[in-house]
Amino acid sequence: MHSHSDDSIQGQIHKPQLDRLLRFDRHTEERYEAEHGAERVEQLRNSIVFGVLLYVLHGVAKVALFPGSLIIILYVTTLVVFPFAILCYIYIGSISYKSRENLIFAGIVVTTILPVYMMYDPEFGTELYSNVDVLICIIFANVLIALRFRHAFFYTFATLIFPVMAILMNADIDLGLKKALSFQFATVCIVCLYSNYLFERRRCMDYCVSLEAVLRAEAAETSRKQFQIMSKTDSLTGLPNRRFLDEQLDEWASDGRSAAVMMIDIDHFKLFNDTLGHPAGDECLRTIADAIKDVFSQPGQFCARFGGEEFTLAVRDVDVLQACRLAGVVVSTIEALQIPHPGRNDGLGIVTISVGLALKPASEMTTTDKLLTHADEALYLAKRRGRNRFVLSEEMPVSPLQVSL
Repeated sequence: MHSHSDDSIQGQIHKPQLDRLLRFDRHTEERYEAEHGAERVEQLRNSIVFGVLLYVLHGVAKVALFPGSLIIILYVTTLVVFPFAILCYIYIGSISYKSRENLIFAGIVVTTILPVYMMYDPEFGTELYSNVDVLICIIFANVLIALRFRHAFFYTFATLIFPVMAILMNADIDLGLKKALSFQFATVCIVCLYSNYLFERRRCMDYCVSLEAVLRAEAAETSRKQFQIMSKTDSLTGLPNRRFLDEQLDEWASDGRSAAVMMIDIDHFKLFNDTLGHPAGDECLRTIADAIKDVFSQPGQFCARFGGEEFTLAVRDVDVLQACRLAGVVVSTIEALQIPHPGRNDGLGIVTISVGLALKPASEMTTTDKLLTHADEALYLAKRRGRNRFVLSEEMPVSPLQVSL
């Protein structure tokens, strides 16, 4: 029985697909190529070198059996096979995987044309010797080069048809031998193609299984990270929550860099909720959170929801004057929103905030609790002095200067 989280992870996975010709879907093919393309290129290059040597050796053997074939074998080998082999060897590592496999397929076809052609010409032999080179090409293409099955399928059947036709059309071969040679070709083609199919299917199925396991692990890791982010994010405002705030301030408070912490409280927020209702209060919180986040979005700055109508803004690498200037920006930013507050009894009629500012000088250590406590005490003073202002904590180890609006 699957858990809800397992079903959720399963829904995030792009399952690899494989069709009847053993072709991956586009996304899976691209990923396979990224992971195994270099191995495929190396295997093909080694097979090309081996194949050219094999081609030359059988050309020599063919000339020994049929001296009249020397010129055509020499021309085809030097003017067609060698250039095409060099072309494939050089470029298969720099082209797309589709172009690479198509180029290798074309190369196999080119090298097979001469042996097939020679089967049609009585000058080059009409007995058992005439089909050996074609059979070797079939084995080489399916097993050593290991054409992708879609290419192997069409190549093998085409290579079966033309030699069999050459055998059946040759009047110098008796009927019994024609049947034997045709059966020989069919058997070799079927065995080679089936071997290619088994190899390709195992390769594809193994990769699908391993990829699905990797994708499940990646999806689980993504879900874990998303859960971690959600666990440190306030659902109403989208800001970091108290858990994130504590973790971040623990780090900042114990290093040698300066930091400023501002406790922010919405003035008369209870009256706002009583007058306009909690949905309007939630919208007000979101608006203020967005405004602060827009202004303070640089590295070394973050705003978190402390709880209720309180926010905490933390800024790194500032001195007392810079911190006071930033606190003033926070106050003026919220006042500039001009959010109506009909429940206020002090005549302002709009939403404002009060800010308590605490500073940790550079090269001094403190604790998160001390920073928040001093900022909260300064916030209390800002409330007492009329709200819509900020006050610098008197308890921090800085100049006793207090700045207020």
